[in-house]
Amino acid sequence: MNLLFVCLGNICRSPMAAGIMQRIYEIEKLNGTIDSCGTMDWNAGNCADPRAIAVARSHGIDLSAHRARQITIADFETFDIIYAMDNANAISLRKIAPSRHKHKIRLIGGADEVIDPYHSNESAFRETYRMLDEYCRNEVRKGFKSR
Repeated sequence: MNLLFVCLGNICRSPMAAGIMQRIYEIEKLNGTIDSCGTMDWNAGNCADPRAIAVARSHGIDLSAHRARQITIADFETFDIIYAMDNANAISLRKIAPSRHKHKIRLIGGADEVIDPYHSNESAFRETYRMLDEYCRNEVRKGFKSR
């Protein structure tokens, strides 16, 4: 299963989610491509937020090689499921997705949004990580089936 995680700028939530899922794939010996991107290009080429890197590192996940990028139309072809972090990003994705791929877009938390920790402190990043870890494990547990 090829999975794409999407937030606004691709430096906080989506790289953490991709890192978490990549580790789950390795542990569970699952196959597929895991990636992340943003709906906006503000941070294209930048590293993940240092707070995201630190929180992920504290859980054994290395985000140091991450470079932010903006979603492309090709991503809708490549990935089987595209997980938005919140409703605003899901709406943005649906606006640009080719009609035949709109069904791939889901909120990672089901009906729950993952709030952007960018304008907050490291505690918010830890809570975001905890939520993403729970949501990623739930997706694997249920076999990536829609809710």
